[in-house]
Amino acid sequence: MGVYVSWIDISLVVNQPFVSVIFSLLKAPALRGQACHCLAEIVGKGMRPVDKLFLIQFLDIVDVMSQLEVGDIEFAEEVGKLANVVGVELTAIWVDKDPATSEAHAPAVAMLEKLMPLLLGFLSHEYDEVSASVFASIGEILSVFKKIQRDGVPLAASQQDFLSRLMPILVDKLKYGEDYPWPAAADASSTGDNDGSLDENDEEVLFSEMRRSLRAFIDAIAQIAPALYDNIMLTTAQDIFKQCNQYGVSAEQAGDDGHGRLGWVRAELGVFLTQAYGERLSSSRALRFNGPKHGQSNGSQVNRTSANGPSIESLADLLTMMIQSGVVACQHPAIAPLYFENCVRFSGYFDVRKEAVTPVLTSFLGATGVRHPYTSVRMRVWYFLHRFVKNLHISDLSVYSSDFISAVNDLLLISADPSTINGALTAGTGYGMFDSQLFLFESCGIMLSPGNLDDTARMSLLQHLFNPLFSGAQRMMNSRSSEQILQDPRSLLQIHHYLTAIGSIVKGFPDVRVDSKTVSISSPHQLSPSTAQVFLKAADMCVAILEALRDSHLIREATRFALSRMLSVLGAEALPYLHRLVDNLVSSCAVEELSDLLGLLDLIIFKFKPQVAPIASKLLLPVISKVYGFLDQVAQGGASGTDEARLLQDLRKAYLSWVLAIFNSDLDWIFLVESNAPHLVTIFQPIAGQLATDAASPPCQKLAFSVLFKAIQAWMVDPMGWHTLATLTPSAAAAINNAANSKDRSRVFLRQAAAQELGIGSDSESAREARSQFKQFVLNTVVPACFETPTRPEFSMADAQASLVVSEIALVLQMTLLAGRPDLASGDGSSVAAIPLPQLLAPPIGGDLNQNQFAVYLSSALLPRMGCPASMATEFVQALASLDQKQFKKYFSAFLTNSSQ
Repeated sequence: MGVYVSWIDISLVVNQPFVSVIFSLLKAPALRGQACHCLAEIVGKGMRPVDKLFLIQFLDIVDVMSQLEVGDIEFAEEVGKLANVVGVELTAIWVDKDPATSEAHAPAVAMLEKLMPLLLGFLSHEYDEVSASVFASIGEILSVFKKIQRDGVPLAASQQDFLSRLMPILVDKLKYGEDYPWPAAADASSTGDNDGSLDENDEEVLFSEMRRSLRAFIDAIAQIAPALYDNIMLTTAQDIFKQCNQYGVSAEQAGDDGHGRLGWVRAELGVFLTQAYGERLSSSRALRFNGPKHGQSNGSQVNRTSANGPSIESLADLLTMMIQSGVVACQHPAIAPLYFENCVRFSGYFDVRKEAVTPVLTSFLGATGVRHPYTSVRMRVWYFLHRFVKNLHISDLSVYSSDFISAVNDLLLISADPSTINGALTAGTGYGMFDSQLFLFESCGIMLSPGNLDDTARMSLLQHLFNPLFSGAQRMMNSRSSEQILQDPRSLLQIHHYLTAIGSIVKGFPDVRVDSKTVSISSPHQLSPSTAQVFLKAADMCVAILEALRDSHLIREATRFALSRMLSVLGAEALPYLHRLVDNLVSSCAVEELSDLLGLLDLIIFKFKPQVAPIASKLLLPVISKVYGFLDQVAQGGASGTDEARLLQDLRKAYLSWVLAIFNSDLDWIFLVESNAPHLVTIFQPIAGQLATDAASPPCQKLAFSVLFKAIQAWMVDPMGWHTLATLTPSAAAAINNAANSKDRSRVFLRQAAAQELGIGSDSESAREARSQFKQFVLNTVVPACFETPTRPEFSMADAQASLVVSEIALVLQMTLLAGRPDLASGDGSSVAAIPLPQLLAPPIGGDLNQNQFAVYLSSALLPRMGCPASMATEFVQALASLDQKQFKKYFSAFLTNSSQ
């Protein structure tokens, strides 16, 4: 009958005979569940609020439910659903703003308050399915309470009583069930994946979802009644930790043993409440912990609660109790991950309670930490350990360095698992347990990085870490020929792991400080000479292995990672290895590897400008040849599928971003050295002729025109390098202008410093010839492309990304017109030095337009050839010269629209 209620006339079922039958069926074990469902459909049927109130009153459903025996779980769930529907409907009547409903508010509230004990009873049921059946009505009631509070109206005494009874129930329901099925440690390692981890089962997912709902209700109460929230949360967690500290915790027994010893269920709840309390604080404010007040020992404030709700001081006290309780000694797999996550999530606590670092670090390195019997937990703890030591002040680590390395030493043994190869190469699933081991290697690097650590001790520990990796890799390389190793996947994976572990140790050290705003080629080095020598030896070994095994994707991947970390840490000392690294990677890499390599080169040239210029100039042609080689293959045969098309699209973006990074790093002179200058037009032809005009990828078009804009500025407007090519904010540009006295010709700018690094002068024959050819290329190819691209049928001016392309094209045209000024086009470029950078880049463009070769070319040749009337062409050039960037973009868009009609 319930399925018909939603569409039939309600009077057919809401009458005394029918209702009497339904109520009688509530006592029939075989039919009472269906009868409950039918009543829920009747109560939930759509109708006006006043009619709905009359219906609920007629059925007297609240009294009926209170008289039912609900011992059966399935029936209890059905009755809970009925109570939930009634609660939702009564709440809807309460908040309805229709004036015709106002008289129904008071009766609805009265019935709702009568229903509340039933809702609390179902919520506190031991079975989660029954509890979840009333979640919707609880949520609606709390939403109304929050609205009442926002309106500044105090809650009634009955409503406050409801909250005071609701809050403990919610907190208690956060617990795991005592019959929750956790596998034994031995079973966990045999039923998981190849990394030994345990898959999340359906029951865990359902419990996590229920906890999220309960947390939402608890957070709502924190907003409505902060003092109540603070009292219940803190008292419950504190009582648990006190009991744990006094009697201990059982990992085998879920419930308390009756003699004071905690079961793991309540112990886990205490740790979870600590996290929930802290998360509630961090969601509303930044967590800035304070140290104990003068004369007050840690933990002495544990009974304090705040009338204003959650406080950072209370959280600090709670964390102190959690640490001192020894709860982490329990080996149950539910406790350690949550405990250590709290230590990481609230790491600011250890900045002011430094005495807590030692017990927590001891727990990390103990039997329930990095050596936890559950493999899945153990691997998770390795990650948390890495986060924990990374968050600590580096100067505080040195006292723990030696003990730390000794404690994890046997966990650093590398054993490649060949079964992970295919997954790592195809699905990107990683290398099993080794991925988690890398957190340990990096943590060891972090522990050895403090400057206040004795260098002799550091070298001893560093050698202790590196020697097994060096000797292992060298032993494998010496045992067989390169060809034989390349045929053995396990050997390749083992060498890959050795190199990646080396890179992870180095990653633990801080990056070298490089002032990218200066032209100094020397930067402050944070490494001791002996440490730097160890890293350089590692870099040399990595490159040597790459040269021998570069046909292996695994080796290329590992070497790229290791060398990128060494470049970041060693700085300019590692730059000599960059050429060998890129040469070997480029010769054998796949499309996706080349994209990653270009991203790495972006960072390197920006960080180590201008001293990286000589190496970058040597790498320029090989890298560009490889990129165009991949793109030409597709142009000839087409992409073989969607994945390949996506990879090639990523390559185009990575390539253009890399070229743009060269200009933004003021290294444009690398294009003009004698070996590269003859290829300048060849390099830029695909950018202007293909990438800039491909409407299928507006982001690539935008990047392509950005590159052309920078090139025109560099070689046609400011060839002497008086101004940076980097994209600057107005304030940054003003700062540079204030610092740069145009009369002081002794000042060396970044672009000029790069030219000095390259040993090339602006008046060199190769540079002059290349700029001359590029100027003609701009006239013949770039400027026509600026008009052809947005007028193609596939180019949609209405598209937001296409609008960004039009903006870049407008900038290119304005920069080209600037380059045509007689004083810039015919001079040696020195006049640019006296022009402030904002003025140089922004209209109005000075000079006689009749003497501007690009203005003349546009108005008398290109635009007329496109069918543009002479008057319109003249107007366009004048607008180009006089309007600012925003105004001209608007004008240009209208011009293109009119031209296409």
